[in-house]
Amino acid sequence: MIEERAIVSRIDDDGSVWVRPFGPESCPKCAQGQGCGGGVLARLVGRRRPEVRVGGRLGPLQAGDGVIVGVDESALMRASLWIYLAPLAGMFAAGAFAHAVLHAHDILVAAFGLTGLLAGFVATHLAGRRAAGSALYLPVLVRRLGDAATGCARTP
Repeated sequence: MIEERAIVSRIDDDGSVWVRPFGPESCPKCAQGQGCGGGVLARLVGRRRPEVRVGGRLGPLQAGDGVIVGVDESALMRASLWIYLAPLAGMFAAGAFAHAVLHAHDILVAAFGLTGLLAGFVATHLAGRRAAGSALYLPVLVRRLGDAATGCARTP
């Protein structure tokens, strides 16, 4: 199980727990530029961390509580394979089809390859939407943290 620190952002009426990843911007050393540099990078990029619904129960939780969230390695590996291999397989298959079967010119082979790449992205998107509701890909609560506001996300 791959574990990551997170902060509980909200709890729905039905008991669903939503968390935000514990970022380097909440580490005092990183924010001052004395840590791993994650706080400086977070200020430069300026991206908000998305809320993620998690499964499991740890007893009563409140917004602001620090938790450890886990993701199954095999689920992460399957998702990575879909994201990277499906578009590449579509590109190579369509390009090879245009070259070997149609005996097409190089420009047309490249156009088929791009079409296959786009088809792979569409297949990845559709598979991701279908898997979004699956409990297999849902992160789970593993344990509580003592104090989420102190300490660096990079150090245990």
